[in-house]
Amino acid sequence: MKLKILSGFAACVFTSISLQAQTVSTFAGSGEAGFQNGNLSTAQFSGLEQMAYDKNGNLLVCDALNNRIRKIDPAGNVTTFAGSGTAGLVNGNKALAQFNNPLGIAIDDNNNVYIGDNMNFVIRKIDNSGNVTTYAGSGKQGYTDSGGTAAAFGYIDYMCFDNAMNLYLADPDNSVIRKIDPQQQVSTFAGNGKPGMIDGIGQSAQLSFPIAITYDKINDVFFISDQGNSAVRKALPDGTISTYAGMGRAGYWNGPAVAARFDYPKGLTTDALGNVYVAGRFDYTIRKIDTQGDVSTVAGVPFTPGNKDGIGGNAVFGKPIDVILSPDGNLMVSDWGNKVLRKVEITAPIAASIKNRNLNTNGIEISPNPFSTSTLIKVSENKGTEPIIFSMFDISGKEVKAKNTVTGNQILVEKGNLSSGIYFYSLLQGFAVIGNGKLVIE
Repeated sequence: MKLKILSGFAACVFTSISLQAQTVSTFAGSGEAGFQNGNLSTAQFSGLEQMAYDKNGNLLVCDALNNRIRKIDPAGNVTTFAGSGTAGLVNGNKALAQFNNPLGIAIDDNNNVYIGDNMNFVIRKIDNSGNVTTYAGSGKQGYTDSGGTAAAFGYIDYMCFDNAMNLYLADPDNSVIRKIDPQQQVSTFAGNGKPGMIDGIGQSAQLSFPIAITYDKINDVFFISDQGNSAVRKALPDGTISTYAGMGRAGYWNGPAVAARFDYPKGLTTDALGNVYVAGRFDYTIRKIDTQGDVSTVAGVPFTPGNKDGIGGNAVFGKPIDVILSPDGNLMVSDWGNKVLRKVEITAPIAASIKNRNLNTNGIEISPNPFSTSTLIKVSENKGTEPIIFSMFDISGKEVKAKNTVTGNQILVEKGNLSSGIYFYSLLQGFAVIGNGKLVIE
């Protein structure tokens, strides 16, 4: 019986990898632990944690064991964004400031950078002038909801902003998700402080060592890596918690989300279609939860650590701890065990999914696409009388302000100040989505 079950497990894993296999390559890092700036291949890191892209396309990453925030610009230059390298709690100029094991990072709409300074039990803010301040937290470990520096946190992990610029952070020691509003008021968003696995609203729900949170900007929902329960939880803006994937027991199993198993996952992200990607730091894989509720393996060999680039199931990770969608539509992975950043190419599957979805929309024609100055979207088969509302998003899922003119069933979209690249659109009529797809600006 044991052999039969194991064979089924292997078949499940093989099938999901072969269907979802993507190219994995080393993006940055020599693989040697240390601290070295320079080009992508010679740079050295030590303790790569959460990542975030700023508004200029720079990748910022928490280099926890070096007590620094590192920056990789679009040209591939690795520099120190903030931190002297000495562990401590010192504000001021970002080059002289001190951090202590920074794990979480998030960037607001004004390009200010916020750091979850784990062992200082505070949130730090780095403004556009390069000045570091303490944004929230007293510096003493605890659990107190209050304003700004009067609040107290446990060890601070991964963070994210919502569209209203509320900051959410994982407070695993207290088994809660905390929220900091734009006025710096700290509150408990979800969880009652007692480890458990109960769905509910706000503090009626229970989490167990929640270690990461991400925000789906398009669908206005959060996903939480509930590490103690080996599950992915879903949160609505009002704090309603439900179990999105995972049975509450550690393991590794693909298939329907309710039956899937994870092994203490950490970082997670979403793409423009609403798929969720999960970094399995203890099962050494990147998993995907699609919008139909199916879990599959994108890359990595389950429970097999190593350092090997390749296609999907041929690639091996050291310890994939965070995952983020890059501006080109692929995944970037913090490979903590190998001291490198890895890239997983997934652009083609996203494009294919959108193409397939367009086949089911109501007679939508786009010409030209790609376009350099403007394009015209025609909706020929909709029967509604309500006006059509056009929305456009960048590859990270953030809504962009495209110049558009809606006349009846035709939408003229102009490039305006938008950069060249891949975008996604959505057409809403009478509270129903009548079309969505991809737009490419040359």
